[in-house]
Amino acid sequence: MATIRRLGPEDASAIVDCFRRVYGESYANELFYDPAELALAMQKGSVGSVGAIDPDGAVVGHMAMSVRPQASVVELGNTVVDPAARGGGLAWKVGAELSAWCRELGYQGFLHYPTTDHHIMQRQSVKAGFETGLMLGYIPAETHGQVSERGVDSGKRQAATIVYEPYGPGALFEGYVPVAYADLLNELAAPTGLPRRWRDSTAVADGDGDWQLQQFERRGLCRLEVGSVGRSLAAGLQRIERSKAPCQQIDFNLADPAVGEGVKMAQARGFRFCGWLPGFRAGDVLRMQRLLEAETDLAPALENPQACRLLQVYLAGE
Repeated sequence: MATIRRLGPEDASAIVDCFRRVYGESYANELFYDPAELALAMQKGSVGSVGAIDPDGAVVGHMAMSVRPQASVVELGNTVVDPAARGGGLAWKVGAELSAWCRELGYQGFLHYPTTDHHIMQRQSVKAGFETGLMLGYIPAETHGQVSERGVDSGKRQAATIVYEPYGPGALFEGYVPVAYADLLNELAAPTGLPRRWRDSTAVADGDGDWQLQQFERRGLCRLEVGSVGRSLAAGLQRIERSKAPCQQIDFNLADPAVGEGVKMAQARGFRFCGWLPGFRAGDVLRMQRLLEAETDLAPALENPQACRLLQVYLAGE
C-alpha cells in the first residue's frame, strides 16, 4: 500500500529515480533528471511535488505544481506512475492531494496539459475544466513510457491541450485583446465564468519593450516571453527563428496595451494562435505557436469539441 504525501527537497533523488524507471532518458523536462536542481526548485518553492511512496521508500507516483511569480494559477503536471503500481488509481489520489495543497496556497485554479495520446485524460479534463488552447507538436516523438491508449505511434511530435480548471470564482482582469483574436478569446473565456473586461489593443508600442527567450532542449521547444511590446521585439523574433526548434511559442502579456502590434509582427512570421492562459502571470497570456509541420502530427486524436475547434483555427492559419 503506497502512502500519499507532499514531498520535499530530500525526496528529489527518489523522484528522479521514478522518472528514469518509467521514461528512461526520454522525458522532456530536464529538471526531473537533475536531483540537485530539482531539490533547489523545491526549496525555493517554484516546484511543489506530491508523491506515492511504497513500503520500501521508493516514489512510485508523482505530480508537481509549477509556481510562477505573481500568477493567480499554478501549472500542474509532470505526472508519472511506475508501471508496477498502475491500476490502483494512484494518479488520481496524488492529484487530489496536490490540488488540496494548491487551494491552501490560495490559487484561483490551475492549468494543465493533457496529451492527446490519452483519450481518458482528455475527457476527464473537461468534467470540471475548460479547454483554452491546443499546443501542437509539444510532445517529442521520442518520448516513451506512457503507451498511447490507441497503440498508435505516428513517429511525429504529438499535441497537448491547454486546460484551465477553477477552484472558485476568479478575480476580475482588465486587459487588452488583439482585434484578430477578440471573438476567439471571448468564446474561450465565456464558459469559464472568469470575469474579464477587454479593450481593443490599438496602441502603438512606445519604448524598447522587454522579452526573454527560454530554450527547452529536451522538449525541442523555444519560447519567447514578451513582457511588453516595443522596438526590441524584432530582435526577439529573430532570435526565436534562429533557434530552429521544431516547436516555437510566443507568450504575449494581455495587460500590455500594445499587444496587438506584437501579435501582428508574430503573424507576419508565421505564428498562429495557440491558446489563452488565464492568470498565467499577474494577468492573462496569449500564446502563439509556429511548428516544423513535417515533424508534427497535424491530425491528433482529439476527444472534445473545443479542442477540435482550436485545431481548425490553427489549420486555417489564424
